Amino acid sequence: MSQQAVRILIIRFSSIGDIVLTAPAVAALRDAVNGPCELHYLTKKAYAGVVEGFGDMIETVHTIERSTREVTAELKALEFDYIIDLHNNLRSRRVKKALAVFAFTVDKWNVTKWLLVRGWRKESVPHIVTRYSETLAAFGAQTAAAWPPIWVDSNAEQRSGLCIAMGATHDGKRIPMSLLSAVIASFPNVLITLIGGPSETSQAKTLLEANPHIIDRVGQLSLAESAQTIRTSKASLAGDTGMMHVAAAVGTPVVAIWGCTRPSLGMSAWLPASGSRNIEPEGRGNRPCSKLGDRCRFGGHRSGDWCANHVADQRVIDALTPLLD
Repeated sequence: MSQQAVRILIIRFSSIGDIVLTAPAVAALRDAVNGPCELHYLTKKAYAGVVEGFGDMIETVHTIERSTREVTAELKALEFDYIIDLHNNLRSRRVKKALAVFAFTVDKWNVTKWLLVRGWRKESVPHIVTRYSETLAAFGAQTAAAWPPIWVDSNAEQRSGLCIAMGATHDGKRIPMSLLSAVIASFPNVLITLIGGPSETSQAKTLLEANPHIIDRVGQLSLAESAQTIRTSKASLAGDTGMMHVAAAVGTPVVAIWGCTRPSLGMSAWLPASGSRNIEPEGRGNRPCSKLGDRCRFGGHRSGDWCANHVADQRVIDALTPLLD
């Protein structure tokens, strides 16, 4: 008689980077469960493509658009054995209450992050991958030693050129146009591809008009296509955004520009490829201005002089040069 699979629901609603960073923990969970297991994932519909990139690690992706009530009946019918709550917010608590099964919940360290932002704490927050993995300790899961295969493409081409990820949810994470222009001008013989969301199309057009040799794919690619573009590049340039984490996940060196957030918040690229660099602003202190990059303690949210404006062009060019040779 075959053993019945343990059925587990993993919850992480958003956003791209946070979901990508659950992949090592998901892989560790599948390896740690003694016997067959069936992993389901609940996320927002807009981010289903991220989880679909996990391939065979996840049996079913469940999605919501606005409310968890959209899927409550569907999830109840599946009779889960456990819930792994990697979001720990009001929505995930509603799911746990509705399903009423044993749950394991990530510690978000929100108070510690607040102390770090205020400057009352100096020690970095443990990386989110470590905290995700600690949530699974009861299953015997340990922090993975490497990224699991995600967005696998058997037709992957040889790596070439530079991929610049322009998108950012908050201005405090956005790479300044002046820096992008300087980088593009410094590599006239390198194939440079721009990627990003619809909100970056006008900026991409401006860069393209001044540099007709670059390729503009901003607002044109799916998440899987963006991941593939990064995968087939020699190097990538990104802010503290989801594409920084995608680059690490697919093994492409990433030069990450930090503005009003900092790696000390525990959300830097995890196990990035050799040659990757974090470049932080000069003359603006060591602590982050805000957890999300929506505020600047130097007044950038009022004046427009965000911290990323204080990253020297040459430092970025010097970091990219050996990766593109």
